[in-house]
Amino acid sequence: MPQQLPQHKALILSDFGVQLRRVTFAEEKNKPVTYPHQDDYYIIGMVEKGSGSGIIDFKECNFSQGDVFLIQPGQVHRFIGSNDVEGWILFTDSSFVGDAEKNIFDNFLLFASSVKVGIQRMNELKQIASILADRIGRASDKQSKTTARRLTETFVSIVAETVQETGLQHIKSSRRQIEIVLAFRHLLTEHLAVNRSPSYYASHLNISPTYLNEVVKEVTGMNASSYIRNETVLQAKRLLVHTTLAVKEISDRLGIDDYAYFSRLFTQTAGVSPSVFRERNLE
Repeated sequence: MPQQLPQHKALILSDFGVQLRRVTFAEEKNKPVTYPHQDDYYIIGMVEKGSGSGIIDFKECNFSQGDVFLIQPGQVHRFIGSNDVEGWILFTDSSFVGDAEKNIFDNFLLFASSVKVGIQRMNELKQIASILADRIGRASDKQSKTTARRLTETFVSIVAETVQETGLQHIKSSRRQIEIVLAFRHLLTEHLAVNRSPSYYASHLNISPTYLNEVVKEVTGMNASSYIRNETVLQAKRLLVHTTLAVKEISDRLGIDDYAYFSRLFTQTAGVSPSVFRERNLE
């Protein structure tokens, strides 16, 4: 049996789906969770001063003064350390993130997990965060909760606006190419355990496998087959660190009946076997 995972005490959102935390890492109680875990809500962090680092979906991410970082529902993450960091972390149910904002965030996460925010936008976010923190604590009736919801939606909208303006301005791919890759990723989420052939997804997108390969490589730097393989291994990594399923059970859940093939695929992509990966991430 695999090692027992640390028990992640899930943050309790307010009864209307929001929580906001003032982060001052000098205080022990405000230190973030340092072992890998998943949440079912969006996490938006804003760094006012200091610097730190974390791991989001097994990639190290560094952040410093003026950064805003985003963690989507389902992403495995943990914080590594910090140097006198101060800021805010917003935890919000996906209902506060509109379709336009979700599209921007999905687009953004193809390339990065954080973005540098200008002074004016940072001041706007700080002001809203300060007001929202007070409102959440006092929201007791329908109208006050509605006000808190609208403040949250405004905060999320400003972050999305900033990401769109500053985080994606250097992307060379066309909007159509981005849309195809996002649709491809969405299909992967739903069908990965059913089929891992690029032609299957190309058919669902009404484009040729050749064109799908070209677009995925233009946007992500890898062809469709490599992207599917990486996504398969990413899902396996999440299950390895977030569940106590046996490796063969994970292989079955991902639709790979041949356990030996799954083990080879994982090892070739991750550089270590599934068992070693789990051990290292549960230390």
